[in-house]
Amino acid sequence: MKKKAIITAAICTLILVIFIASDYLSGRNSTANFIAMNTSVNIDITGFSSKKALEKIKTETIRLDSKLLSRTNSSSEIYAVNSGEAEVYDELAKMLTDLKQIEKDSGGAFCVGLGALTDLWGIGTDKARVPSQTEIDAVLENADDWSIEGNTVYLPEGVKLDMGAVGKGIACDYSHNIVTDLGSKEALVSVGGSIMLLGDGPKASFNVGIRDPLGKANDYCAIIKASSSCVSTSGSYERFFEDENGKRYHHIFDPSTGYPADSGLLSVTVFTQHGYVSDALSTACFVLGIEKSIPLLKKYNAQAVFITEDNEIITTYGKFENQFITVTNDKYRLGELK
Repeated sequence: MKKKAIITAAICTLILVIFIASDYLSGRNSTANFIAMNTSVNIDITGFSSKKALEKIKTETIRLDSKLLSRTNSSSEIYAVNSGEAEVYDELAKMLTDLKQIEKDSGGAFCVGLGALTDLWGIGTDKARVPSQTEIDAVLENADDWSIEGNTVYLPEGVKLDMGAVGKGIACDYSHNIVTDLGSKEALVSVGGSIMLLGDGPKASFNVGIRDPLGKANDYCAIIKASSSCVSTSGSYERFFEDENGKRYHHIFDPSTGYPADSGLLSVTVFTQHGYVSDALSTACFVLGIEKSIPLLKKYNAQAVFITEDNEIITTYGKFENQFITVTNDKYRLGELK
């Protein structure tokens, strides 16, 4: 029997995209919710192997966090790299090689080497503060100079790698591979603000609600009709603090300045075929702003929805079959790319 499912983000403050009206999932169905990567993971899979896929996704997501990507867990490879260990296994080496390429393609707007800067600001912790320019300059000096050759990571002194901007997208990629390898053709997997959509056939579609960046966690301001893809959102409302004068500082940093990005945007949602790409590009595009983002999006065959500080919703959609946008909140208006 067909059903309509509404999956909300009420249980997780970090989730940025709300699924609504997914009306084609049918057959044997397995669902789960658990905590990993400091966020809520929601799984909905249809197919005779759905239970097996669900358990494997849970195991792999926890492994990715604890054994590979976490920079606070002493058992992870990234923790070891930041502690001075240069050699990594093939799995992490491939990830870092791909991410270094996105760094280059984005002109440094996306940067994995900002762990020290993140620690300096402390946004999302009880130690959040505005650091001095001297402190910022010191941690930025070599942040983009890290490199990887084969399985060897070269990390300048004082630089720390931080996979926080892409870890959830990577988990979505692993989820996609698990589901398809086990023969399921329909799935929804959300890891915080990164989502994997898998439908049965080229005409399958999802209605994806874009969160209202000026509203509550479950408020959305537009609906995108999207085919199977990976979706990630970066927004200035995710984590922030205010100083004694009431000025707000959010957690998405511009690597060229060391300060929160100021590109005139409230959020960017990116749709691609790979979770790690959508995650990285949503961050890069938030830093770059709309105009400078277009070449990067085209290079990776990605689509994006930008929400500006002027309450405009500007999208690159309209080029692909079965995809369009509907604005659902009259506080916003649909704009056009210039």
